[in-house]
Amino acid sequence: MDSSKEFIRYANSFQTVINLGLERILKLLDCVCNPQNQLQVIHVAGTNGKGSVCSFLQSILTASGKKTGKFISPNMLRVNERISVDGTEISDADLERLLSKIEAYLPTVKEATGEIPSQFEVWTAVAFCYFLEQNCDIVVLETGLGGRFDATNVVSKPLCAVITRIAVDHVAYLGDTISKIAFEKAGIIKQGVPLVTLEQEKEALDVLNEVAKEKNAPVLVTQKPKIHTPKKCFEVFSYKNLTNLVCGISGYHQVENACLAVETSLLLGISEEFIRKGLKEARHIGRLEHIGDTILFDGAHNLNGMLALKKSLERYYPDCDKIFVSAFMKDKDIKSSLEVFSGEEFCFTTVQHNERAELPENLCSIGKEAGVKAKAFDTLKEAIAYATKQKKLIVVCGSLYLYQDLFEILSGHSQ
Repeated sequence: MDSSKEFIRYANSFQTVINLGLERILKLLDCVCNPQNQLQVIHVAGTNGKGSVCSFLQSILTASGKKTGKFISPNMLRVNERISVDGTEISDADLERLLSKIEAYLPTVKEATGEIPSQFEVWTAVAFCYFLEQNCDIVVLETGLGGRFDATNVVSKPLCAVITRIAVDHVAYLGDTISKIAFEKAGIIKQGVPLVTLEQEKEALDVLNEVAKEKNAPVLVTQKPKIHTPKKCFEVFSYKNLTNLVCGISGYHQVENACLAVETSLLLGISEEFIRKGLKEARHIGRLEHIGDTILFDGAHNLNGMLALKKSLERYYPDCDKIFVSAFMKDKDIKSSLEVFSGEEFCFTTVQHNERAELPENLCSIGKEAGVKAKAFDTLKEAIAYATKQKKLIVVCGSLYLYQDLFEILSGHSQ
């Protein structure tokens, strides 16, 4: 990089090129004295629900009095969201200072490995350094992609591994079957370290059990909860002997994510009082979130996410006319995702300044094949303007990256 500002722009830009592997991150962390080895970590992988599980866990652990770091991706509005302690994002000053610190070691990493670290590897190193500086008691660590070769998979002895719902996604990197993808996710299972997961598809659970057995890792599978009448869009459920727990993150599918967090918390010896408090106070923006009076945003971006979104819409808005505004990344199984809403009206657009984003006209073609009524718009602003005129509930989905574009439109900062 020619300058510190150029490097910071690189680190904060969209991750358009995915480069899996551990050689670069291990060398980079070695340059900063391996902070990951001095932290207590809960490592979270899976296809859907990782961010929500991390938010539930952070909230519960913070409620219990533990200073808790959380590393997630992608961010919704500010890059600072990726790194937080007890719900407070890393400051701009600390972020710039640590990015500059990491930048100084790029030549060393490139000389040793032949490549500079990817953006996600830079962020992973910054997160570990920050959490150690902050003397965190525990860190909730979300994988970026997969598990086995993900940059976060440098923690040799986490407190436990958590694997959320596994589905087909990122097939170019993780494989085109559930078993192949499960094997990549299972890469975070460590020798003798407990695994917390849920009742996966048999193909996925068989792989997880096999890897866990090889590593002598106990497997805890969540039990079926009893789901009660929701409070608006917030589910109420009972799990084991914990009754009437309230999810602070909206959506029917959040119950299974909350159960993973509860099971993990029980494993760690967290009391009912803090589990109950943490679940209710958990927040995770962009998940079935009301924005204004007529817009509902959800981060659903693959088949499993779209199925979950459909269940939530049927549960909370059964008699409401809807119009969808969507953009997708090129590497998603877009047709299968859209088939979930066959017959519905979709306004397709794109995510600005992201090379991975599919073009609106291509989405229209795919959408028509999937059976949705499709219109193409060059920008999200145009799509929202059209959808607003239809006087229906506007459901924005297909990519988490749309959130920032939507926020800028509604706050009047969009061109």
